[in-house]
Amino acid sequence: MPPEQSPQTSQAVPLSQEPHHELMYETPDMKIYDVFLPPGQSTVPHQHDHDYIFITFGKSEITVSGPGQPTQQLKLPSGSVRFAHGGFSHTVTADGSQPFHNLSIEFLNPALTRAGCSCRGLDTDSICGCPNAQPLPANWSLRIGHLFLAGVTLEPGAVYDINSNLPNRFLVAVTPFDDILDETHHEPATLHVRLPEGRFHWLSPGPHKIQNASSQPVRFVKVEF
Repeated sequence: MPPEQSPQTSQAVPLSQEPHHELMYETPDMKIYDVFLPPGQSTVPHQHDHDYIFITFGKSEITVSGPGQPTQQLKLPSGSVRFAHGGFSHTVTADGSQPFHNLSIEFLNPALTRAGCSCRGLDTDSICGCPNAQPLPANWSLRIGHLFLAGVTLEPGAVYDINSNLPNRFLVAVTPFDDILDETHHEPATLHVRLPEGRFHWLSPGPHKIQNASSQPVRFVKVEF
């Protein structure tokens, strides 16, 4: 059940009206926002009505405050992922000298992520905001209800196979995709994918082989549901 609405919560703007959140993509199942908060600036108090994850790009330090919640000061490495249940409002401030840049993905069907995630001493505990959790390793995976997440680091020449049949699947570039090959059974059989960090590559139905054809390691987060 969402927390009781306090005066500050009722004054919070909807997420779509918070000026630092730019809607990048929308389907009946989700909304994807690009969030960029310059150093020293704060968001407008805003309401999160739906469960969501955010994925960070670049190191950042933030302060998060909201009605009925303890103020949190977070230091986030690049590629951090956090999950939160909706039904609250907050304000985020970018501390230090670095911007807070992330992709926030709202899931509009509450049944998808209702199970949430818990602190179980896993290497993915930081996604759940667990106390004393360690930063995510280079490669990891986590299931939250019917949502499947994975963090992948591909060395030059390495291949990552994707064989699931879920209807919604995409990759979020944590580092730039200078030359990623996406091999499928569809035409064209091989796609050359080039993306800046923070953008996403939608996967067509069927199996995929993702190969790093560049000379540098690449990192991405796979989202499936």
